[in-house]
Amino acid sequence: MAKKLDIALHSDYSPEICLSRLAHEIDVDDRSFFSFSGYKGDKPIVGKIKGNEFRLHKRRYWHNSFGPVLFGRMTVDGHGTLLEGYWDMWRSTRVFMRGWLGLLILICAPFFFDTLKCAMNAQCADQESSRNGLLIISGMFLWGLLLPRLGGALSFHERKSVIELLRETLLAGRAAIPTRERGWDSSLDVFRL
Repeated sequence: MAKKLDIALHSDYSPEICLSRLAHEIDVDDRSFFSFSGYKGDKPIVGKIKGNEFRLHKRRYWHNSFGPVLFGRMTVDGHGTLLEGYWDMWRSTRVFMRGWLGLLILICAPFFFDTLKCAMNAQCADQESSRNGLLIISGMFLWGLLLPRLGGALSFHERKSVIELLRETLLAGRAAIPTRERGWDSSLDVFRL
């Protein structure tokens, strides 16, 4: 499946000026133990800029590993700058959830079919425990599938704040690009705990 761009904006500023203006409007997302949000500073948007790439997300005062993070880059576009970006969650969260679902399938699949067979068999002596086992295994699997979507839904409004910051700071408007596919991944999408 082709990866798609979620945001494509154009600014009349050069990429260097865009990056400088953006850096002035955000706090670096360095962790801080002595902060309610977990990050140093007090600006509403936190992120990181490295080269022509950036990572932005809204400062949260509650923990949500599944919240959206905008990974983007700025490239020269005529006499201005093309900003391209995509929304994703932290790589560590994606790796953990894939591992969780993989282990769940690996460990629970053999038990699932045995308990299903027992739950459907009238002669099985432990039908109630089998039904409970089916509910627990199914619940754990559904929780692993639904939790990322729930976390994303609870933080959906955060995307608007990040996009508004980009538009207002860089005086950027919607860019007319021929394709919405992206052939790049951000180098700022790193594994972090």
